[in-house]
Amino acid sequence: MPTPEARSPQSPARRRSRLESIKARAYGQLNRASDALAALGAADRLRDHLVEGDELPGGMMAFPVEKQLFYSSSTHLWLAGTQHLSDAEARADEAVEMFQSAPPDQQRLGEMSLARMDLAMARLGRGDIDGAATQIHAVLGVSARRRTESVDRRIGHFSRQLALHPGAGSPAAIGLREVIIAHQERMPAQLPPGGSQ
Repeated sequence: MPTPEARSPQSPARRRSRLESIKARAYGQLNRASDALAALGAADRLRDHLVEGDELPGGMMAFPVEKQLFYSSSTHLWLAGTQHLSDAEARADEAVEMFQSAPPDQQRLGEMSLARMDLAMARLGRGDIDGAATQIHAVLGVSARRRTESVDRRIGHFSRQLALHPGAGSPAAIGLREVIIAHQERMPAQLPPGGSQ
């Protein structure tokens, strides 16, 4: 059973779970696999000390389990290789399902889109262009209404990886790239007259 300290609003377990997940992604980018996996393991163990509803406050500091799963998928993508792609796909898929299960007015659309991009990259990595396309279309649907720089960067990265993919000449890949290019060429929605900058 979690200790009172683990359940307190400023519990070390709560803060360290987020910190370990951030460290894991950083180690992944540096291709330090053993450090990245150790940090992911630590984050999972710390999360086990928390009870349902025992999360960081809302807003930028919120770190629900689906966000931890998304950080884990990103880490595995950076580490690359067949097993890491499989782990990335599993974590991202679970994160997307959890993000989707939230009530519509509480869904974290930006983070769900980033988790979908991880899922698309993992599927592309194992040659499932149709599976990747499903996620990309969902992301583009959200992005058409609410563009963010982080999602746009990930879409651009995916497009470049798709162009280098062995299946890049397939009808599915060509069609997907055309959809992405059309999306990228659209200007962001303009503010209405009198809107604040």
